[in-house]
Amino acid sequence: MTNWKLGLAGLALSSLGISALAAPTAQAAVLIIHAGRDEPPAAREERVVERRGYVWDSGHYGWRHHRYVWTRGRYLHARRGHEWVPGRWERHEDHHDWHRGEWRPHR
Repeated sequence: MTNWKLGLAGLALSSLGISALAAPTAQAAVLIIHAGRDEPPAAREERVVERRGYVWDSGHYGWRHHRYVWTRGRYLHARRGHEWVPGRWERHEDHHDWHRGEWRPHR
């Protein structure tokens, strides 16, 4: 293979690698989990200490193995020009859906 073909193949492969790394950030919070008919338990109270440069993502109950399981809150690195919109449970017909939290640009 000639040098220019090798260079072109390398460029194509590196482009694929970079786009694969960027893919998770492009996903929206569209993950919807159809949980049981029982309403999720009330969120637990967590002690939050304000940290500069971070945003608090509150803990929540997730639906795993046919039951609600607590997931502790965590600090997320703040993103300039964006705000963190926390995840939420919503009632939908005869079940509850979980909408994952997401970063939204400031308006």
